[in-house]
Amino acid sequence: MSRPTTDDHNPLVSVQEFPSDSQLQVINSYGGGGFRIAKQSVTGSQFVLPRVAADWPPQSEANIDVDDILARLNGTGIDLLILGLGERPQSNLAQLAATLREQGIKLEVMSTAAACRTWNVLLTEGRAVAAGLLAVD
Repeated sequence: MSRPTTDDHNPLVSVQEFPSDSQLQVINSYGGGGFRIAKQSVTGSQFVLPRVAADWPPQSEANIDVDDILARLNGTGIDLLILGLGERPQSNLAQLAATLREQGIKLEVMSTAAACRTWNVLLTEGRAVAAGLLAVD
């Protein structure tokens, strides 16, 4: 039951609007060594921003390059990076987390499956988020 308010604008639900000039990079599926992102099939690991997905070189946590990530995030306004590191991530990547924190970016490490689900939720909420996703079979 809703109650009247005296505020001019007191929404219970707010819907994020997006310009129509580019498609959001919703992750439709993952597995088999790749992803389906914005209805396009891609093979291998991916680095995803709200409107751009690109190949990402790492094949494992050990291959993640801090400088590569910083270059990809430079000038994007991203404040959260999600890393999907396979089926069972073994590390929290403390050095990467510290470096990103210095840049005002939070790091969340999880499985690729959890990262894909989290990405879709945060993307549709209009959050300033990026994701590095290791491909899984």
